[in-house]
Amino acid sequence: MTNRRVGIALCLVSAAGFGSLAVLGKQAYAGGLGVVEVLALRFGIAGPLLVALAAAGGRSLRLPRPVALRLLGLGAIGYAVQSTLFFTALTRISASLAALLLYLYPALVTVGAVVLGRHRLDRATVLGVVLALAGVALVLGLPVEPPDPLGVALALAAAVWYTVYILVAEYLLRGVDPLVASAHVACGAACSFLVAGAVLGLGGLAGATPGGYAAAAAMAVLGTAVALGTFIAGIARVGSAWASIVSSFEPVCTVVLGVVVLGDPLGAGTVLGGAAVVAAAMLLPLLGGGPEAVGSSRRGSPGDVDAAASPVVSSKLKDVPRRGSTHR
Repeated sequence: MTNRRVGIALCLVSAAGFGSLAVLGKQAYAGGLGVVEVLALRFGIAGPLLVALAAAGGRSLRLPRPVALRLLGLGAIGYAVQSTLFFTALTRISASLAALLLYLYPALVTVGAVVLGRHRLDRATVLGVVLALAGVALVLGLPVEPPDPLGVALALAAAVWYTVYILVAEYLLRGVDPLVASAHVACGAACSFLVAGAVLGLGGLAGATPGGYAAAAAMAVLGTAVALGTFIAGIARVGSAWASIVSSFEPVCTVVLGVVVLGDPLGAGTVLGGAAVVAAAMLLPLLGGGPEAVGSSRRGSPGDVDAAASPVVSSKLKDVPRRGSTHR
């Protein structure tokens, strides 16, 4: 199997892992866990796992104090708020709908990058954004059953918050190894949810079923640590543009798993709108041009993999400059 095929396969595994999060979250709720308990378990397990994964890969976890504090703060505030919004939305709407609404964020990031002067505005960019918005309109306009308005609002708020978080993170975290950055972010989020649990209580832990705990553990291992590790390994082989395209199958995985595992209804709005959202997410990474070989010395090449390439802290847009290569 060629290096490119291995990279694509790794990115598909990553997409399936991230795509499973919403479905596993629903199963954890069914097992008696609440939002705070689920997220405390997810990040409380995933944080140390990512630290161990970074250490096992020979990456130095020591960072300058200002950088480490920014990463922990991004996790404790930025990623924790986004996760809270999204997983609270899951208590009110289906996993499929929540995932498709969240995946509006690549288009929103592109708009933000244009506004900030980091990305050019052209016809292809406009087409991608219009496709994404049309997809969301179809998902909401042709529902199998009327969605809960608050759940929809929370999922859209998660997409907007994630957009702001990504744009800030891409600016602050250049030159940081993506796995090391993600480990710090996850640990920061873990601290937030452990504090929230201490204040609000973690009463759901006592009454939760083994299935609930298993789902939460799977979110940490498969949906976070494995998904992130395989994405970073994949991007090093195929570059950020192709990794982003393959990762666009994440909401497809969520919809399929939602239908098969949870019995989510699959209507015309979900199919047509979901196809438009995924098409937009696949189109936007191509705007910077064709993929280059990993290791290219051109500014912004896929070989220059840093924290801006991590799905925890980045939009993964190809043409955003990168530096501080960690290519091995």
